[in-house]
Amino acid sequence: MTAQDEEIPPSLLVSATYDGQARAVVLKFYESESQKIIHWTDNTGHKPYCYTRLPPSELGFLGGREDVLGIEQVMRHDLIADKEVPVSKITVSDPLAIGGTHSEKSIRNVIDTWESDIKYYENYLYDAGLVVGRYYSVSGGEVIPHDMPISDEVKLALKSLLWDKLIDEGMADRKEFREFIAGWADLLNQPIPRIRRLSFDIEVDSEEGRIPDAKISDRRVTAVGFAATDGLRKVLVLKSGADEGANDVTPGVEVVFYDEDKEADMIRDALAIIGSYPFVLTYNGDDFDMPYMYNRARRLGVADSDIPLYMMRDSATLRHGVHLDLYRTFSNRSFQLYAFAAKYTDYSLNSVSKAMLGEGKVDYGVSLGDLTLYQTANYCYHDARLTLELSTFGNEILMDLLVVTSRIARMPIDDMSRMGVSQWIRSLLYYEHRQRNALIPRRDELEKRSQQVSNDAVIKDKKFRGGLVVEPEEGIHFDVTVMDFASLYPSIIKVRNLSYETVRCVHPECRKNTIPDTNHWVCTKNNGLTSMIIGSLRDLRVNYYKSLSKSQSITEEQRQQYTVISQALKVVLNASYGVMGAEIFPLYFLPAAEATTAVGRYIIMQTISHCEQMGVKVLYGDTDSLFIKNPEERQIHDIVEHAKKEHGVELEVDKEYRYVVLSNRKKNYFGVTKSGKVDVKGLTGKKSHTPPFIKELFYSLLDILSAVQTEDEFESAKLKISKAIAASGKRLEERGVPLADLAFNVMISKAPSEYVKTVPQHIRAARLLENAREVKKGDIISYVKVMNKTGVKPVEMAQAGEVDTSKYLEFMESTLDQLTSSMGLDFDEMLGKPKQTGMEQFFFK
Repeated sequence: MTAQDEEIPPSLLVSATYDGQARAVVLKFYESESQKIIHWTDNTGHKPYCYTRLPPSELGFLGGREDVLGIEQVMRHDLIADKEVPVSKITVSDPLAIGGTHSEKSIRNVIDTWESDIKYYENYLYDAGLVVGRYYSVSGGEVIPHDMPISDEVKLALKSLLWDKLIDEGMADRKEFREFIAGWADLLNQPIPRIRRLSFDIEVDSEEGRIPDAKISDRRVTAVGFAATDGLRKVLVLKSGADEGANDVTPGVEVVFYDEDKEADMIRDALAIIGSYPFVLTYNGDDFDMPYMYNRARRLGVADSDIPLYMMRDSATLRHGVHLDLYRTFSNRSFQLYAFAAKYTDYSLNSVSKAMLGEGKVDYGVSLGDLTLYQTANYCYHDARLTLELSTFGNEILMDLLVVTSRIARMPIDDMSRMGVSQWIRSLLYYEHRQRNALIPRRDELEKRSQQVSNDAVIKDKKFRGGLVVEPEEGIHFDVTVMDFASLYPSIIKVRNLSYETVRCVHPECRKNTIPDTNHWVCTKNNGLTSMIIGSLRDLRVNYYKSLSKSQSITEEQRQQYTVISQALKVVLNASYGVMGAEIFPLYFLPAAEATTAVGRYIIMQTISHCEQMGVKVLYGDTDSLFIKNPEERQIHDIVEHAKKEHGVELEVDKEYRYVVLSNRKKNYFGVTKSGKVDVKGLTGKKSHTPPFIKELFYSLLDILSAVQTEDEFESAKLKISKAIAASGKRLEERGVPLADLAFNVMISKAPSEYVKTVPQHIRAARLLENAREVKKGDIISYVKVMNKTGVKPVEMAQAGEVDTSKYLEFMESTLDQLTSSMGLDFDEMLGKPKQTGMEQFFFK
């Protein structure tokens, strides 16, 4: 639906794109009453542009180009130099005149430019101050912000939970910081609508040993399944020559059959359904379902006017609606770890659905090519339903999360759902630069400022020192409390005013404000942009939304929204320092990254020193947490208050362990909480690819350890563990373990043919498997280690006699060593092998 001169009622801005024919940005609004997407094409005359430091007098050679509309000198604020600077603004008629080609047609390939690597529709959003995820109305041809009502309880909570806290911290007088927080709260507290959407999945004729190519689309589409939030449950099936079979399709699902020569009609009908929804969901639709349908439709002569799909370089969308590829969303590591608590370990639809929904894909036990028509229909519909339910579980928590995150990132929801957190933070920072009329610096400007700055990197391939890891005191320790610095790095960035323009600023008077253990200083005159953004988000999450999400005075719907906001902020905050300290980030500034970790190390060391002065023993420290031996309540309170008063950071009790076993490896330990729960950190046995036989042994050992209450019981547990390991080793050597239990299970992230330089073991197995069945990105490859040239075989192709038991014993030893070494147990002795020493080692190698 397009509305140019018409009025648009309050609607949610969800996306933006560029219309090449109209040469203008098109905004996409979701209107809740009609449940439709409304398009609005820019009428302000906004055009693409970039900046250069060259004066207009030196840009005459651009004046003769038809696509250059004008060159003018304008003033922009240079945050690094802290002054207004003249730059030349080059305005063009087409974004490709700025960038997008490798030729001299793109201005950024001819001269040094600023802000020439930003998508044009993003530029438009930044300049217009438009925030995706916010409500707007259109009246008189003008886009007008519209604020939905917010409850008085929520407004009151802002004062009691946040403003009073800022007064206590002495931050209330920072006007700009207060304005930031108020703006964020107004935006994030806006209600989130329920969005009407459809999910679809396709099945394609399979050919043994060959993966259907979405670009060629030469195999028939045999089924298209649909599931929608408005109750649509439907599957279109091509009579492709297979038996019809018994109707075992899920009750309530409409099945529509098409004659074998009517594939074009089936695809045309499917595209009509797809085009009638404002939001469309797929699982890996960017790479397969969408391009396959698009290219197959064109191959069969379907008119372009009947194809609502639009293909881009690395994704696919809809001409009028919005497409979300949930494979891209769930494979986002930040969402996986921080929003969904690492419930799934690989990103296939089957694995994610099992973890999040408690059910996986339909498995008929035969290849897809051998299914009956009704089985194909049910299989296809089931995938579409699972995809939809990944967006509806938990009262639509995923959709809420996407809307909230797009508000934070200032990005179209479809772009944001596909991109990593570094892109979200980049967009947010760029947006804030524009609101201040500030010139976004080039990477080489920041690199130049980093040169000749001394630093002492202690991590391989890092240019600066990371967080402090205190050597663990190896062994078993009872009554251990873990204290955690809440959002340590975001807190440091806020309290120390760290940003690329404030660290090593240009003001001589600021040089006295030094960072410990570095030769850096921090600005005392200006608020750092990064500091204000990260600091305000941190304060909102810690002091406002975490409490608000538990409030009993608001509705359940509101409570969920504030829980989602807290989770979205957690995702951004946990990644914020990692992004700032990554060289690939466009605003990466080495001294700022180094200053952050230096302050972190300083705070940890000062806190450890304070603990020692109090007589409290610190067993281990890791970046933002301390393992403390049997502290008293008053000591914990004193440590917390000291961290808050001296360093402006919050320290809190994270866990209380009955006992902890620390190995000699950093970031590798296990502990048993006072409730009996076993926590495992960094141990190989916990990892998803570990064979079930070894993983089951690993967890059985943890069960033994979880029952330990005293040091005496720990000694008897060691004996049980020795016997269990010996028995398992004997089963291996006697080849008494089923192949399936010896399988390494690894997901392939791209097609096997795309691995050229380095071919890992699971890809070697996948290539063998391609001779028997289709293998595609996202599949789990199950293989065993065997005694042949390749060293591996897919489970379904291997024989028990081929298994290389010595390799499994080695893997078992390396996996369990992280447990056994802490307990003084020797692997060879447990297996009954003589301990080799001196000359024996020489002769028996």
